[in-house]
Amino acid sequence: MLQKLVLFSIIGLCLTGCMNQPAAKLEYKPVSLSEKETPAEEFFPKTMKVVGIGDSLTKGVGDGAELGGYVGRVTEMLEEQDHIKDVLVENYGVKGHKTSNLQKKLTNDKVIESIKEADMVVMTIGGNDIMNVVRQNIFSLDFEPFRAEQKLYEERLRNIIITIRSYNSDAQIVFVGLYNPFKYMLPNITEIDQIIDEWNSVSKQMITEDENGIFVSVADIFSTSEVDNKLLYKDEFHPNESGYTLIAERVYDSISKAEVSLNE
Repeated sequence: MLQKLVLFSIIGLCLTGCMNQPAAKLEYKPVSLSEKETPAEEFFPKTMKVVGIGDSLTKGVGDGAELGGYVGRVTEMLEEQDHIKDVLVENYGVKGHKTSNLQKKLTNDKVIESIKEADMVVMTIGGNDIMNVVRQNIFSLDFEPFRAEQKLYEERLRNIIITIRSYNSDAQIVFVGLYNPFKYMLPNITEIDQIIDEWNSVSKQMITEDENGIFVSVADIFSTSEVDNKLLYKDEFHPNESGYTLIAERVYDSISKAEVSLNE
């Protein structure tokens, strides 16, 4: 009987050892609950702020479709980009403004604050400066008064760019060049084409000296009197809705090319 008890005890100890052996081999492995990296800010669509300054073209005078001229159309194109959530626009374009008027406009507190917060500043200016020379010399137009005014225009435009940069060093400055609306109004004054080219050349040089400046040439869009008649408003000076659409496409194309260049 004693022998049977001893035998059962030995068997029991063996079985207990076999059952405990796998448990002894189990190891504790700590579980890491580290957070995933937050996606880069560029991953999220952003709100873009655009500020328009300058003359009646930036205001959109002549746009029969009432889409905001070239500024409104460019805004719609920008909003179609995946990385842009929406575009906020503050447009300070004023009909009749010359460079001297724009200089004063840039001292307005509301305009200053808008430019400080802007991602992009779009502008048209200079057309009324030329128009003023035409009005003052309508019966004796030659190159001299335009070139005298051009020097003053250059000084004022340089001051305008410097002022914008003093408020915002990073925003894109998009300058839409001049076109010749006088082809239809004053077809016999062919010298205006050369004057427009010279003023555009001066503007382009100053704008492109800025590393974040874009000059948009639109003179060729309105290059013949036949085209002018189809792209100008009834006042024969401002673009109509078709003219503004073509300007907007040129502006958007220039902006897109600049973005590609920066990313290369």
